[in-house]
Amino acid sequence: MSRTAGQLSPLYRRLPHGPNGMQREEVARNQRARLYGAMIESISQRGYEATSVAHVIALAGVSRRAFYEQFSNKEQCFLASYDIVLARARSRAIAAWRREHGWANRLHASCKVLFDDVAESPKGPRLALVDVLAVGPRGRERMQLADAAFERLLAAALQAAPDGIEFPALTARAVVGGVHNILLRRVLEHREHELYTLSDEVLDWIESYRAPGAARLSALGAADRPDLRPAAAVFPARGEERSRAIGSLVELTLNEGYARLSDPQIADFAGVSIEAFHAHFAGKEDCLLAILDEFQRQALAAVTVALHGAPTWPQAVHRAMSALAAYLDSHRALARVALIEVYEVGPAAIGRMSNSTEACTELLEQGAPGPCRGPLVAREAITGAIWAIVSGYVASDRQSRPPWLADQLAFTVLAPYLGSRGALQGINRARRSPRAV
Repeated sequence: MSRTAGQLSPLYRRLPHGPNGMQREEVARNQRARLYGAMIESISQRGYEATSVAHVIALAGVSRRAFYEQFSNKEQCFLASYDIVLARARSRAIAAWRREHGWANRLHASCKVLFDDVAESPKGPRLALVDVLAVGPRGRERMQLADAAFERLLAAALQAAPDGIEFPALTARAVVGGVHNILLRRVLEHREHELYTLSDEVLDWIESYRAPGAARLSALGAADRPDLRPAAAVFPARGEERSRAIGSLVELTLNEGYARLSDPQIADFAGVSIEAFHAHFAGKEDCLLAILDEFQRQALAAVTVALHGAPTWPQAVHRAMSALAAYLDSHRALARVALIEVYEVGPAAIGRMSNSTEACTELLEQGAPGPCRGPLVAREAITGAIWAIVSGYVASDRQSRPPWLADQLAFTVLAPYLGSRGALQGINRARRSPRAV
């Protein structure tokens, strides 16, 4: 991209004026393709908020009228570009699968092409992994749909294994979450080149979840439920006004949606002046991030307490995951705001969410042996897998958690370190322990 006389230079040659032999539909298709490319380029340079329709049409080399014949606004063009990026990734993975023979070769080829594409052309993936968070509710919906599509694709690939080994419930979601975190971290930190050499490590990590009997995880906890009842959420006592404002934002977000709220509305609902609200928070985004921080602090505290005193590492992990599942069950409103609605904040929330989940993974690793599968990516993959399982559960609006949620979370943590058989044995022993939670 270059500038000439202060103007953006188009990325593409303009179509010739007058008769050019192209049908109207061909012209429209050409313009859409140019607008997709221009949106990706502009987002990579400026981010979503700073990108305007003027930037996009200048780079695409199309008129404003042509833009609005295709899209109603910038957001619609962005989401269409997002769809194109994800559709291309899926189609290339499927094509790589079909070119190969043998299940292992096919799985390797699909993973390799996905990672290589991100390494070679990171602008589109960055739009899909990072910038979509700035779009708001529709961006979050698109992300959920994309994750579900990749989960179905992965589940179909795993089920095609010739040995007939079934995967436990939620494994496809966990693996997609793990891969997502691996890609996201490298795109955020401009380390995309590392992806060229990581596909074998990722496949080794995925293989850790394959074992006869693993699919029966859901039956292990069907007879009972962990008996752990954390205290109700209490926000830090930094003044009654602050706590009231945080509580008001939780309630208003669940009832009306975060995007519709204003600072005066939150202050009024809390019964405080707008000056008092701004004395504690720069704005509603700052208040929402405070909710996220407190939720994470309380969840980590529940995990930390549960880890102490267990006779073995697998038992400690199972207790910790039972505590986490119970905490989520006891704080549904807070969990939904902290894990789902926080996406409304946009990319600013990425670091907080990633760091807190990684802190949980680090706690769970205490006393663990070295990973036996995918050692170079195990921690960050497990971090993404835990986030995917937990946020998916919270987003599902279940009235109560499935009794095997803690077992699934524990298996996700244990398998890369102990192997799938060792993980299942550890979970079975933990459930038989008199102090199992």
